[in-house]
Amino acid sequence: MSHFWQYFHSVLCDKLYEIPTGVEKENGTELLYENKFLFRPRVRQVRVEEGHCAIRNQFKGLFQDCYVPYDIKYEDKTSFGPKKGTQWVYSDGSKTQGVFYQGEIASYGTGGFYFDFPKNKIDAKTIISDLEHDTWLNRGTRVVFVDFAIYNCNINVVCAVKLVFEFPASGGIVSSSSFRTVKLYRYAVADSVSTLIGMLAVVGFIVYFTVEEIFEIMYFRMDYASIFWNYVDFSIVALGWWAIEVASMIIYKERSSSGSSPENAIAKTVRNRMSVEYLIARHEILVQLTAYLFFLVCVKVIKYTDLNRSMTIVYLSVGRCLKIVAGYLVMMVFVVSSFATLGYFAYGSQVKGFSTMYDSVLSSLRILMRDFDYQTLQDADAWFTTFFFVFFTCVVVFVLLTMLVAIVFHAYFDVDVEQSLEGRQLYVSDKISAFVDRVLAKIGFDKWAAQRRFDRLKDELDRRITYQNVYKTLKRCGFTDSEVENTLTRYGIEPQKTVHEDEARQMFRDVLKNVPESNNKDPEDKTFDESDTKWLIKRVDLLENALDDVHKKCDIVIARLDAIRIQLPSNYAEQNLRDNPS
Repeated sequence: MSHFWQYFHSVLCDKLYEIPTGVEKENGTELLYENKFLFRPRVRQVRVEEGHCAIRNQFKGLFQDCYVPYDIKYEDKTSFGPKKGTQWVYSDGSKTQGVFYQGEIASYGTGGFYFDFPKNKIDAKTIISDLEHDTWLNRGTRVVFVDFAIYNCNINVVCAVKLVFEFPASGGIVSSSSFRTVKLYRYAVADSVSTLIGMLAVVGFIVYFTVEEIFEIMYFRMDYASIFWNYVDFSIVALGWWAIEVASMIIYKERSSSGSSPENAIAKTVRNRMSVEYLIARHEILVQLTAYLFFLVCVKVIKYTDLNRSMTIVYLSVGRCLKIVAGYLVMMVFVVSSFATLGYFAYGSQVKGFSTMYDSVLSSLRILMRDFDYQTLQDADAWFTTFFFVFFTCVVVFVLLTMLVAIVFHAYFDVDVEQSLEGRQLYVSDKISAFVDRVLAKIGFDKWAAQRRFDRLKDELDRRITYQNVYKTLKRCGFTDSEVENTLTRYGIEPQKTVHEDEARQMFRDVLKNVPESNNKDPEDKTFDESDTKWLIKRVDLLENALDDVHKKCDIVIARLDAIRIQLPSNYAEQNLRDNPS
């Protein structure tokens, strides 16, 4: 207790009443030269009743009374000491204007015993000395709050400060602080035209998106709930309207309180302490909603991101293995929780990071990320720490994380094979390049645009795939080594040679289509001679191979022509005919 009162005397009073030398200002209204108090600082104490714990018979001679840890049902509301004044008589939340607060030890209510700092430093120190002399703090005290709010006109910012001193039942003081800062009138009047346009664009987007989701729900009905992306869309709409409602409340409160001068606006905005708390709470909620909305919109944008082939494969791979990874993460949670429980029982009484089950889980995740204090654990128990880390590393890092990488790689390879078997498609980068070429052609850089198209066409025609890539793809499709070698030999693919992408894609299609079928013919049906049958089969096979080669080459030519046609402008033939009439 002596340290607490010393802090109030020597530190808090001096800082709260610090005024520039030689400047005549009203005492007790300025802080750090540039910040003005919106109301006088208030000190509030929360106490607990005596007698809700049992003293064992062996220690009744040493202790006459006991006080339990704070709980709202044990809160003391009876007057004590001189029993006069708000600092000795209990007041509810309507008088203290306090708010519920989650501290380091417990969650505290709004009532308590309070007093306000006077405007003069000497009077403030006198009050503090009297409270210390009359034992305002005793064993029943569980928390002391110091609340005040300041405003800085230079940057138009309000800061609500809460200094918290918690007194646990075990003794000592646990101190913490809260500084919540918001900028006033950010939404009441737009700072610029761009800010106003941005706000209107967001509102218009939410309205449009809401109408679209209503039509989708009406069209798909119950099937709407079976698609994952619909949940993302619905969350965006719900959070968007929630953010608009909170922003509207802020605008209404700020505009209704704004007057002809900033001083009048501030005075109306902060009629009491509760208004400041609610004002800051609304701003914080709006910031959080904006953050969630931005995250969901980014997730939504990823769905339509086809910048290039690599990003498309990554996006499709994540969607392919999402269910498997979700099931795998459930097993991961059980394993990490088991290690967290082991660490809680082993280090809970000696290491702060494992003192509670929640802290133990967080510490286990930090160990997984290799962010931990090994020396502290080793000082607690050297042998068990060595066993714990070796076992944790082998099971979680070397086994489970390796399995996760294997799952993602398996899905990536499957998607890569599927994309290889499909035809060449346009990506966002291709459309951007074509748009840039048109812009360059319009502003007079025709040669540069033509060179860009020629370079892309050359890269398209020079796409090559190695022998190893073809071999791995066929193995991935389920073919044996002998079947792969026969296929590569039939198509003339050798280890020293490379294959064009279109040729390899056509080969994959032909191989996957020509699946051998079972022959269920009747052995007694023999209308031809055996030698004639073999001769006919041989001739048919030769004819099919020749037709397959022709068909393959035709597909390759068509694919290359399609690639060339994509790169050329739509009016290329008319321009060529006009430039070269012969």
